[in-house]
Amino acid sequence: MTPLDSVRLLGADQQHIVTRAQLIERGVPSGTIAHRLRPGGPWQKVLPRVICLQSGRLTAHQRLRAALSYAAPKGEGPRPGGVLLTGLAVLADAGLPSAGHPADLDVVDVLIPAGRRVASRDFVRVHRAPARASAMPSGFERDDGLWSVGIARALADVAPFLGSGRHFRALCAEAVQGRFCERSDLLGRLLAGPTAAAGLPRVQQVADELTCGIYSIAEGEARELFRRGGLPEPLWNPVLMLDGRYLAIPDAFWPQACVALEIDSRAWHLRPADYERTLTRGNRLAAARLPVVRATPHQLRTDAATVLRELRTLLATGPHGPYHRLTWTKQRLS
Repeated sequence: MTPLDSVRLLGADQQHIVTRAQLIERGVPSGTIAHRLRPGGPWQKVLPRVICLQSGRLTAHQRLRAALSYAAPKGEGPRPGGVLLTGLAVLADAGLPSAGHPADLDVVDVLIPAGRRVASRDFVRVHRAPARASAMPSGFERDDGLWSVGIARALADVAPFLGSGRHFRALCAEAVQGRFCERSDLLGRLLAGPTAAAGLPRVQQVADELTCGIYSIAEGEARELFRRGGLPEPLWNPVLMLDGRYLAIPDAFWPQACVALEIDSRAWHLRPADYERTLTRGNRLAAARLPVVRATPHQLRTDAATVLRELRTLLATGPHGPYHRLTWTKQRLS
């Protein structure tokens, strides 16, 4: 087998993304590499030390593989324990709507061990794990064969680089609502990672909301509205029990007045099962004679005065319904 035959097999196994060291190891002379990388040649230089054995635009997968190959130790391809994908590339691959499509990402984030000396370059943004034994996560292998951090770690790593706090809150809400990660795991990552050390307000805000039991960006915005309007803090997503039996989990609940709030967000009701669960919850609360204020996120933003007025009236005239038969608990972080 000739060196180029060996390279073709390697390229087929690695989506045509290889390192210069891998080519040299297979006996390809430096002159041959330079000739094939000439303008108009069959190969192209993607990043320092990283070559694509094709011309033309790279696919989304090739960009991810190239980023990992660039950040990996010299002579090695991306592998477990070496470098890991993180940030939006991980979130987009998982399907979080606010992360966008993998093919549209301008930047690929990679996490490297503390001892690796490699800098951000071109479309690769390098994150360095703290210098302690447990700082580098083990990661997991994705369906495409690349290695990645988990969703919670990816959110913590990308937080400082997003253009707005709302974008970060939306990503965290989608991750928790869609059960891509546990609330406790995300909270732990946010409080222990470099974002916490930097004191980013957006991270502190999300951590506070997670602790309170807030699951969505709409609930977070509602909380801000109630604070500005002078309303007492409700319980967020508590488990209500009627005569010791499960009743419902409203979005917000004021126990002193036995008043519930339901935020009807289309973003979380696109699936028939989600919509049916919302209807069932509302019907159970109504059957128990508990007043329920219903509002959409749009109403909370554009007609906040009406929502606040209705809530103030109910809070001032409570407690309502079978308040003496109700108990409630906050959901545990899971």
